Amino acid sequence: EDSPSRSCVEAIDVITRRAAELCQQMLAYSGHTSVEQKHISLPDLVREMAHLLEVSISKKTSLQLSLSENTPDIMADSAQIRQIIMNLITNASEAIGDIGGTITATVAPMMCNAGFLRACLVNDNCPPGLYTCLEVSDTGCGMDTQTIMRIFDPFLSTKVTGRGLGLAAVLGIVRSHRGAIHVESSPGQGSLFRVLLPAMSEDTPQETQEAEFTAPWQGKA
Repeated sequence: EDSPSRSCVEAIDVITRRAAELCQQMLAYSGHTSVEQKHISLPDLVREMAHLLEVSISKKTSLQLSLSENTPDIMADSAQIRQIIMNLITNASEAIGDIGGTITATVAPMMCNAGFLRACLVNDNCPPGLYTCLEVSDTGCGMDTQTIMRIFDPFLSTKVTGRGLGLAAVLGIVRSHRGAIHVESSPGQGSLFRVLLPAMSEDTPQETQEAEFTAPWQGKA
């Protein structure tokens, strides 16, 4: 504990972990990470991460959770799904900045028709049907349409200190899980990200809603 080298070793440890995280995000974007898929309850996963998520955002920002217990399980890699959750929450916190605001994370089943899926910014020919939806919304600065079209580009960042790989990693992970990403945002009005992952059950819970939305980039994704 009292070694004069301790602070240097701790600094090396932090830098090495950041380098490893950067490599993992690049691999996730390219779809070359190892995947160990199993049945996962997304509400339970978010609930387990609640404390970690709260300490990862600004103290001026509050985190609200809305987790439907009737949400069907997904077949997914838990480590990669955790990375999606953390990256979306961190991105929302950075969008809010020092002014403070609210981040809302919602998990619920969603019945998506073909029109809604075509309007998704990321959609690799996902079939209509029941999906488990992770929705992260914020009261931050929002984005214009031109920015929305580029948010998943590697190394694109609207923040001075950002690496621009958080959302790119989300893109790669969602594609490897045969999912889709729906984005809504406008300047000054905050942003909303929906990650849609195929549900394990074909039964439609009572809370399930039929999604209808026409995006400005429809047909371009």
